[in-house]
Amino acid sequence: MLQKSYYGVWFIVYYLYQLVKSNIQIAILALSPRLDFNYGFVEIPLTLKSDFGLLLFSNLVSMTPGSLVTEINDDRTIATVHVIFSPSEKEVSDGIQKMQGMIKRFIA
Repeated sequence: MLQKSYYGVWFIVYYLYQLVKSNIQIAILALSPRLDFNYGFVEIPLTLKSDFGLLLFSNLVSMTPGSLVTEINDDRTIATVHVIFSPSEKEVSDGIQKMQGMIKRFIA
């Protein structure tokens, strides 16, 4: 129980950091005189299987500025995420996979 609490607190700190970072990136983008950004859809393999885990994951990704979970396929193996600020598809995928791993540690 103590270990889950530790992971839960660590995840909150990590998520708040990602939230602030995303807000700053979107603010810079909005205030920039030229619109120079990459956007698109990224398919992310899902490791979370529980209803609560998928709900938490999709809500947290969607609450982060510049990203939105648009679809989770029927067999819950792939999520389609729309991102506004994407340095590379691999970097976006790695960040979202890290978030899934952290969620899995404190809800499992």
